[in-house]
Amino acid sequence: MSEVITLATKERSESGTGFSRELRRKGLVPVVVYGAGKKPMSFSVEEREITKYYRKPMFLSQQFDLEVDGKKHRVLPKAIQLHPITEIVRHVDFVFVEKKEQKMEVPVVYTNRDVSIGLKRGGYFNIAKRTLNILCPVKSLPRSIEVDIAKLKIGESIKASSVILPEGAKLLNDPKFVIASIIGKKGKSEESEESEAAETPAS
Repeated sequence: MSEVITLATKERSESGTGFSRELRRKGLVPVVVYGAGKKPMSFSVEEREITKYYRKPMFLSQQFDLEVDGKKHRVLPKAIQLHPITEIVRHVDFVFVEKKEQKMEVPVVYTNRDVSIGLKRGGYFNIAKRTLNILCPVKSLPRSIEVDIAKLKIGESIKASSVILPEGAKLLNDPKFVIASIIGKKGKSEESEESEAAETPAS
């Protein structure tokens, strides 16, 4: 299991725009937690702390323990509201981590770009999907999913179904969806470009 970060929180009973504005004036952020068949709970956390973690990579797959009065609630981020100018966190929705299996959105990390066959030959790497939705055993929740593009040629693509998931995990996206590809000149593949080059008479 990936590292779990503990956040000190305060439970709150009040809600509404005015109360949320007052929290933010005090350097706090309103937080709501729901899911797993549990009663929704409302907390507040320090804005500096939650913004710090939001600005790190793979925030949506980071597990947190929200600690209040000595009790911890294991959660995953679900939705974040940011200030439109400063991009500090203004509100966070979390979901309770289930006991056995958890639905989650996981960042996709594309590796070996520096040695990719298609990119070395002048192709352009087109990313259509930066996250995937999975159903995964809680004990195996990943921070990210790696996809190796070293052997990907111009004109080739990667479908969601070809991604290697953690043991026991199930893909919730359309398996036929193309998550990334390498595009050549005007969308031509390496084979077509090599064929045209062979047919062009020498000057």
